[in-house]
Amino acid sequence: MKSASDSKPRPKWRLKNTLRRKPHFRPLEMEDVRFVWAAYKQGALASMGEDFEAGDMDPKEFAVRFHQEIFDNYAGSWAVFPSKKEKPCGLILGFYSHPEPRLSPFMIVGDIIWFPWATPRNRIECAVKFFSEIRKTIPMVEYANEKARPFFEMMAKHGIIRRVGTMHNVYKEEKTTVFETRTA
Repeated sequence: MKSASDSKPRPKWRLKNTLRRKPHFRPLEMEDVRFVWAAYKQGALASMGEDFEAGDMDPKEFAVRFHQEIFDNYAGSWAVFPSKKEKPCGLILGFYSHPEPRLSPFMIVGDIIWFPWATPRNRIECAVKFFSEIRKTIPMVEYANEKARPFFEMMAKHGIIRRVGTMHNVYKEEKTTVFETRTA
């Protein structure tokens, strides 16, 4: 029988360590569209629908269609950066849980789009920073499919989100894990 001292120590997920490289985020701006365009040409925006799968739009057509998509479907859009000097490595898109924002108790994460140049480390650091800060303003809820679940479990290890249940009708024929941000 193993004693407690024989088992491997559990890693300590600390916000301070994860955020050491100072990732940050800000609302999406027009200057970010050139990076979104580059990601689109590499197929990173396929999750946004048919218009963004093919990669055949020219830059001007893309800018108009992307702007339209963001303003028609999302109440919040943020660019995330791994450090102050680097280009954005992803987008986080969200919408309110009620059509009238003042009646909405939380925001739903509509999509997280990681650009092809985002490393696994960039993804973790940027997401930890985003959810750590945004929860001070508005609670967020994420419906994670089985592929995305380990990523959000990593966020939960940092203590900024928690798993609140499982749903079976969000994604067709796939169970969905529901996460919400913890109160700040």
